[in-house]
Amino acid sequence: MKAFLDFIPLIAFFYGAKMDGGGIITGALYLLVATVAVYAIHFVRQKKLDKQQWFILLITVAFCAITVLLNDDVYLRWKSPIINVIFALVLVISVAFKRPLMQMALKDYLKLTPSGFAKLTLAWAAFFLTMAVLHYLFAFNAVLAPYWVDFKTYGWIPIMLVFLFAQFAILKDYFIEPPAKP
Repeated sequence: MKAFLDFIPLIAFFYGAKMDGGGIITGALYLLVATVAVYAIHFVRQKKLDKQQWFILLITVAFCAITVLLNDDVYLRWKSPIINVIFALVLVISVAFKRPLMQMALKDYLKLTPSGFAKLTLAWAAFFLTMAVLHYLFAFNAVLAPYWVDFKTYGWIPIMLVFLFAQFAILKDYFIEPPAKP
C-alpha cells in the first residue's frame, strides 16, 4: 500500500503536465497537492514520518511552490537532480564515517562484511549520482528536454529495476533466511 501511495504524486504530475493540457506548471501544482495528501495519509497511518519522508515532502513543497508562484518550470526541473545528489552525498559521507547507511538499513537481511556494506552503499551512491545526471540531462538538454516529463514520471523506473535486479543477482547468496515459524 505504501509503495502505491508513493506513486500517486508522479501520476498526478503526469496527468497535470500531459493529460490535462496544463503543462509543467499545472503538473507542479498537481504534484504539490498530491504529495501533501499522500504524506498526510502516511502521517495519519504511521503517526510519524521518517527523515527521508520529511526531506522529500519539504523539498517537493518548496520546489513546486516556487515553480507555481513564479510561473517558471526551471525550479521544478532542478528538484530531481538536487535530491539525487543529496542522497548520493549522504551515502558517501556515511561510508567516510564508517557508518554505511545500507548496513544500518539491511543488516537484518544481508550477511555482509563491513567492507561489503560499504561497497553496497557506494553502489547506491553511484546509482543516485547517475540518476542525478540523467535527470539533469533530460531537464536541461535541448535534445532531451521534450521528453523530461516522461522521464521524470516513468522513464527512471526501468533503470531502477535493472539496478535492483543486478543487486539481487550479486547479493542473492548473502540474504539471511528468516527463522522457521513453529
